[in-house]
Amino acid sequence: MGTFGTGPFSSDGAMDFLGELAERPPERRGSALARMFLFVKDNPELLWREFFPDEVVAAAAVVAAALPGGQQIDEQLEALVEQDLVPDVRLPAPASDLAGAALQALTFVAGPEGPWHQGWTNDTDAAEARETIAVLSRVLTLGAGAPE
Repeated sequence: MGTFGTGPFSSDGAMDFLGELAERPPERRGSALARMFLFVKDNPELLWREFFPDEVVAAAAVVAAALPGGQQIDEQLEALVEQDLVPDVRLPAPASDLAGAALQALTFVAGPEGPWHQGWTNDTDAAEARETIAVLSRVLTLGAGAPE
């Protein structure tokens, strides 16, 4: 049984995704994230087979961490690096061009009734998961230049 928490990087799947992203040179991470978001958009029926909600949440969080307002998320990534849990996967520069696609993918997997919100065993975890998504959504919305 894997670890699954309410933060954007607090699951085995998210950590595995970060490890895969870290294998790419920093200047190619943005294009890898863009491909992932496009894949999610174009293949929603492949959820649970080719991609998982925690991976999409982690990918959206990597984008949000580099945007204005994403300092809290950036600090979480930095803490993972300092604890030697993952290599540094942060983007070399803000990628506002990815914010809209990240928000769309995030909304698909973690919208109000999305699969990210299914299966929490208690109200506290469910509330923390909703807050994680609310923070990411705000940062990505602002980063995309869309009104909140």
